[in-house]
Amino acid sequence: MNIYRLLRAYTLCSNPRIKAIGLLVLHLLHIRYTCLYLDPALGCNIRCKMCYFSDEQIRHKMHGSFTMDDIHAIAKSLFPYLLKLQLGCGAEPTIYPNLKDIIILGKQYGVKYISMTTNGNLLSESKLRELVQSGLDEITVSLHGMTQSTYEYLMQGASFDKFKGLIESIKVVKKDFPKFKVRINYTVNEDNIDDLKYFDKLIGTTADILQIRPIQKIGDSVYNNFCMKGVIDKYEECLLNVVNYCHKNGITCLYPSLDNIKALTDGYDGNQTDNTNQLVNLIPHFYLSPHTGWKEKIDPYKDNFYDYSRKTKRTKQMLKYIFSTKNNSKPDVTKSLNYNIK
Repeated sequence: MNIYRLLRAYTLCSNPRIKAIGLLVLHLLHIRYTCLYLDPALGCNIRCKMCYFSDEQIRHKMHGSFTMDDIHAIAKSLFPYLLKLQLGCGAEPTIYPNLKDIIILGKQYGVKYISMTTNGNLLSESKLRELVQSGLDEITVSLHGMTQSTYEYLMQGASFDKFKGLIESIKVVKKDFPKFKVRINYTVNEDNIDDLKYFDKLIGTTADILQIRPIQKIGDSVYNNFCMKGVIDKYEECLLNVVNYCHKNGITCLYPSLDNIKALTDGYDGNQTDNTNQLVNLIPHFYLSPHTGWKEKIDPYKDNFYDYSRKTKRTKQMLKYIFSTKNNSKPDVTKSLNYNIK
């Protein structure tokens, strides 16, 4: 299944009511449309400066791990209704010892697409091969610099040599599993915008997908330069150049428009309300992690996805978006970015 073809088709529709109608139909017919973002363990092996794991107080609060009984309950409760399973969202999934078993369960329950977001520093070629053999469809590698100095400055505790070794391992595994997808997530800021020039030499056509996302403050972190001026000034020179490279080489690229980036700094008061289109886009997404009291959101030992949907009045929410009288023509240029897909 080409998940990015579906995403492109979904984003091409600018009318939130049509999107909400489509999602409601899928929901009522029990057709898979949901993506579960699952952190099996709350922890990380490195301390990226732009991440809340770089803050010592927050890091000490971020702990917990699902037992395999929890994982089996979650799988039975939610996996039969998933279109996509995303392992790793706010934490590093490769620290979880039973990662392979989650992937196997996902495929047993018919999940169409399983992806994993990781910094990759704990992945050997044999471990990566094991995960792909188990059913992993995509690896999403978090990358914040394409030179050693920038990479190790922004990703404290990570090794640039290990990252380059991972790229070589990926090349080997992809030869045996040509359908396996590689995605690079690059959080761009004033200190690493120039590094985009080296994408072709470091990654090149090993990647199938590249997402470039501007830095935003999502919690306390060591890094505190959220100014977009340098990114805006070099938008065409650095960002659009790599977008054009990807387009020419058959690499799917998700990237923000210049207006989206400007909206992060120009007149944004931090309390702006998301418009209906952006709220509708959140409907298919569901997050679960082993934080204290996680069963208060959904108890997989008792409820499945549709039990949860009834409790949270999901159908009513969709109908609200369909029959909303609000002006939905407002451009989606707010802090919640809409990425171009090329």
